[in-house]
Amino acid sequence: MKKILFSLALVSIVGLTKAQTPTWVAKTTGAPALHFVNVLKAVDANVIWFADTKSTSATDTGRYMGLSTDGGNTWSNKLISGPPAAATIGDIHPVSATTAWMVSSGSGSQNGIWKTTNGGTNWTKQTTASFNTTISFANVVHFWDENNGFCAGDPFGTGSNLRFEMYTTTNGGTTWTNIPTGTAPAPKDGAEFGYTSKITVLGNNIWLGTDLGRVLYSPNRGASWQAFQTPAVDFGGVTVSGFTADVAFKDSSNGLLISDEDGVSLLYSTADSGANWTPVTPNGTFYSNNIAYVPGTTNTYVTSGFDAGSSYSTDGGLNWTEIASDPTLEKYFGSLAFINSTTGFAGGVSGAQSTTSGLPFPAFSVLSGNLALAVSDVNANKVKLAAFPNPAVDVVTLKAAKDIKEVAVIDLSGKIVKREKTNAQVNVSNLAKGNYILQAVYTDGSVENTKIIKK
Repeated sequence: MKKILFSLALVSIVGLTKAQTPTWVAKTTGAPALHFVNVLKAVDANVIWFADTKSTSATDTGRYMGLSTDGGNTWSNKLISGPPAAATIGDIHPVSATTAWMVSSGSGSQNGIWKTTNGGTNWTKQTTASFNTTISFANVVHFWDENNGFCAGDPFGTGSNLRFEMYTTTNGGTTWTNIPTGTAPAPKDGAEFGYTSKITVLGNNIWLGTDLGRVLYSPNRGASWQAFQTPAVDFGGVTVSGFTADVAFKDSSNGLLISDEDGVSLLYSTADSGANWTPVTPNGTFYSNNIAYVPGTTNTYVTSGFDAGSSYSTDGGLNWTEIASDPTLEKYFGSLAFINSTTGFAGGVSGAQSTTSGLPFPAFSVLSGNLALAVSDVNANKVKLAAFPNPAVDVVTLKAAKDIKEVAVIDLSGKIVKREKTNAQVNVSNLAKGNYILQAVYTDGSVENTKIIKK
């Protein structure tokens, strides 16, 4: 069964001077209580759409979509009609305040692409993107304008004809054309699959993450494909539980991959569209559920964590600074989408009650600040991780301003060589001599690195 990737917090950015620090300001969408923003897309600074999903304890079991035309200040929430009741809303992509496409996912007739031209009041299935075989599963949809689009699902077909099910359209989805065998990528070992809403698009470039840690890459809107193995184990945690990954690109060649290996977070960079990846050793606190590039900036990225927080880097992931949020509210951030350095969004959860503050979680947050003017400086962080003795022979003690729940030891190739459930110490006596990265996994879901020498 496919795991739907949950995303959790919405953001809008306004002006900032260099001396100021970006912060999140809580807002609400008015969605039913305990409903999460699952897929969030921003058309521009004003028009934002989301499709939600409910938590297991929600009393309202309807499927809703939200639409804001004023930058997230006010919202209309509508029950989604059209897809079968058992289908999951897996992805959504709008091009205006009235027109959007949606993916319904499941089995057989539950799969499909749906279009609205009246702001989500009605949805019509586009039947030429069939997704109706017994082994099909629809995952993603993207449109560059009102006519040109792409959608994809899991592999279908048999034998030499087995390939990922993909379609393109040039008339708004009235007619979808199946990408044929020999063009659409074949699954690795015949058993690979993708994930709902796990798509990154920049210009004509498309990247799709799979359960075997590969990215499927097209430089030309799906006309041709390559498949690259990444250091990630699984992009969605279905095949290998506890493992997830996400990618973001600032141009067609250069990007970052963040991988969560059951709580331990690893960061990598690429300069060739994802064909090869180099480990990055970040400074400062960062998060591993989502990563997004901020358009219009030289090298700024934002990471976020479900039920955790968020941080930004202005130097391509080397140094990270946490984005502060209202201390009376729990931190729910995810599904990051940025228009530019002063306008961005991330989803939240509606109406849930915080166990620590007694206040409801925000359905989204507004980021006050300009990430083009901010400076990611590890020295500006109040949280600093220290390890001693360093160099070390046997036991290393860690000191931090946050509570540590686990420590991982990572070699310079990015491989996790040791991990211990501990709040202060890790035994390195059995490690070979050399340089290592110690990563503290904090109880709030963030991570932080420091370097040690084993002698």
